Amino acid sequence: MIERGTVVAVRGGNVDVVLAGSSACQGCSACSASDSGELLLRDVVDRAGTGLGDEVEVLIPESLRMKAALAVYGVPLASLLLGYLAGFLLGGRMGIEPDVAGAVLGVLAATAALAGTRFAERVVMRGGRFSPRVHAILSRGSGMNGTGSESNDL
Repeated sequence: MIERGTVVAVRGGNVDVVLAGSSACQGCSACSASDSGELLLRDVVDRAGTGLGDEVEVLIPESLRMKAALAVYGVPLASLLLGYLAGFLLGGRMGIEPDVAGAVLGVLAATAALAGTRFAERVVMRGGRFSPRVHAILSRGSGMNGTGSESNDL
């Protein structure tokens, strides 16, 4: 998926981009909402040499969206259900109310899954393979970083 936006911060080889937010972008949750309600995509890999105010195209890998949805929704839900089942079965054998044991173990399993998902996100994003990246510079902004001419993707 390619989205258009404006560079609002430059940090080394990464930039923050305020996106226009197309209909495909809605509900993805890769971006965070800024104070003004705009969609802000942080830590976009920049190998094109963008500067502040540049209008850019950002390539967001499609596989990122599906894997993120699975990790954020599927893994904790499966953990909740499996934890409940395990707690229900173990609780009955241990003399504890099965529903209570199932609920407690289910919540603990879902919490552990969310923590694991958060940790895995950091590891995966460090690799750069699934990271959003600047695809092209459409126009240079006021804080030009170079000649001001257009530059296409690497």
